[in-house]
Amino acid sequence: MPILAAFAAALLLLAGNSLGSAMAQTSVGGLTPASPQPGGSIMPGLAVEYIQVFAHHVDDIEAAGKGKPGEPLSMLDWNVGDGPVLTHENDDGVAARITGYIKFETAGNYLMAIQSNDGVRLNIGGKLIIDDPDVHKDHFSPNVTVQVPQAGWYPLYLLYFERKGTSTLELYWQPPDADGFDFVPEEAFAH
Repeated sequence: MPILAAFAAALLLLAGNSLGSAMAQTSVGGLTPASPQPGGSIMPGLAVEYIQVFAHHVDDIEAAGKGKPGEPLSMLDWNVGDGPVLTHENDDGVAARITGYIKFETAGNYLMAIQSNDGVRLNIGGKLIIDDPDVHKDHFSPNVTVQVPQAGWYPLYLLYFERKGTSTLELYWQPPDADGFDFVPEEAFAH
C-alpha cells in the first residue's frame, strides 16, 4: 500500500473510532444490483460530466443543469491540493456528476468512507450511502456499513464539487474479512 494511502487509512480508522462514541456507525442495506449485469460493452473507470459552478451544496449541481463530459476517472483517489479538480483543467468552481458501476466481488458487509473537500453525495444500487453535501475542508465522512446482498455490478451515482482552494475526492472501502481500509481499486469501476 502506498505511504499516502496507508497514512490516510490510519487516519480513517482513527476518525471512525473517535466518531463511534459520539455517533453510531451508519448501516445501509437494500441495494439493487444492475439488471441486467453489464457485459463486455463496459469501459474501465467512471464517466464524469463537469459543471462550472461555485456551489455551496451538492444540490446546486443538479440545479445547474447539463454539463460537459470529461475524461473518465480510473478511480476515486484524488488529493490534488490547489491543482486542477479531477480531470478538469480548472482548480476552482468545478462540480462533477460521476456515473458508472462499482463491482462487489462478494456479498457481505463492506465498510466505506469518503475523504472530500468540498461536498459529496454517493449513491450505490439506488441507496444513499454517504451525504456530506456542504462546503468543508478535507475530512473523512463517518464510516458506513454497506450491506451487499449479492456479488456483482451496482449502479453508482456521485455528486461532487470543489468551490475554492484545495480539492480532494477519495473513496475507501474495507471488504468483508479484509484487515483495513484502502482505496476502492480501478478494477472495481466501469461505465
